[in-house]
Amino acid sequence: MKICSYLEIRGLVDQSGIGSAARNVVAALRARGIEVTADPTEDYELLHLQWIGPKSLYYAQRARKRNRPVVLSVYSLPEHIRGAFHCSPLLSPSYRQYLRAFFHFVDLLVVPSSMAAECLAPLAGARPIRVVSSGVDLDRFRYSQGKRDNFRRAYGLNRPAVLAVGQVIPLKGVETFLEVARALPEVCFLWVGPRPSRLLFFSPRFERLIRQRSPNVYFTGYLADVESAYCGCDLFFHPSHGESLGMAILEAAAVGLPLLVRRLAVYEGWLHEGVNCLMGEDPAEFESAIGTLLSGSPPCLARKQLACQHVLPRVGEALAAVYREVLG
Repeated sequence: MKICSYLEIRGLVDQSGIGSAARNVVAALRARGIEVTADPTEDYELLHLQWIGPKSLYYAQRARKRNRPVVLSVYSLPEHIRGAFHCSPLLSPSYRQYLRAFFHFVDLLVVPSSMAAECLAPLAGARPIRVVSSGVDLDRFRYSQGKRDNFRRAYGLNRPAVLAVGQVIPLKGVETFLEVARALPEVCFLWVGPRPSRLLFFSPRFERLIRQRSPNVYFTGYLADVESAYCGCDLFFHPSHGESLGMAILEAAAVGLPLLVRRLAVYEGWLHEGVNCLMGEDPAEFESAIGTLLSGSPPCLARKQLACQHVLPRVGEALAAVYREVLG
C-alpha cells in the first residue's frame, strides 16, 4: 500500500496543531511499514489530504478521475472560525459552504474526535466519517530532568510555573489565562506559541490585554523544542474555548504534567474530571484548581495513561483500517 499524505500549506502551518497532526500521520503510517509520499504527482493507491485549499481540491479531482480514493482529514471546524480570524463571523458561513462543496470529491472524512464528527455530519451527506486521534509521539514527549533544568535556567524560573501551549488568539482562551495570572502573582505563567499575522486577526482590545498583562506572564513565541517547556513547568493550563481534539493536552500528559482544562464537550469520553485532569469554566474555578494542583498534596491524576491511549502505533493501525475500508 502506498499513500500520498498531502499538506498543501506545509511550511505555513509547521508551528500549528495542523502541522503537528499531519506529521503524526506520516510517522504513524511509516511505523506500520506503509509507504508514504508527500508528492501528489507521484503514483499512489490512495490520496489522504490534510488541508482543503485550492490545490488540494485540484488533486482530489485528479485522483477521482484516476479512480484513486480520496480521504480528507478535517482539523478546523466551522464552529471554531469565530475568534480565530479577523471578520470571523462573516467567514464561518462561507467556510461551511466551501466544506460542503469540497466533500463532494472525497470518499471518507477523518476527524480527531466524536464531537468533530457530529459537527461535520450535516455537511458530509452520505460520506462516512471516522474518528482517528491526532496522536502523540511518546519518543519525543517524555520527561527529562536535564531539559527541565535547562529550561528553568533559561527563563529564570525560581517559583511554580504554569504553561499554556497554542496560538495566541482569543479562541485559545488568552484572556482567561491573563486574568487568572493576575490573580496569582506568586506563580509564573508562560504561553508558548506563535502569534498569527495581524492581517488574519487584529483587535485593539486584544492587543491592549496582552500589552497590559501582569509581570508574571511571559509569551515565549514558538519554540521548536516545546517538549522542554513541558518538562520545565509544573502544570498545564488549557483554557481554550474550542478544540477539535487538543493535541497539546496529549503532549503535556505524555510528559506527566497535571492537566487543567476548560469544561468542553469535545473532551467527553477521554478526559475525566478528577481522574486524569481538573476542569473549570471561569477564572475563579481555574484559580482554585491551580492552587490545588500546586499544593503540597495535589490529587493523583492518571495523565500518563491518558497519553498512552493516543500513541502513534494506535493511530497508524486506525488509519490503516480506514484505508482498507475505502480501498475495498
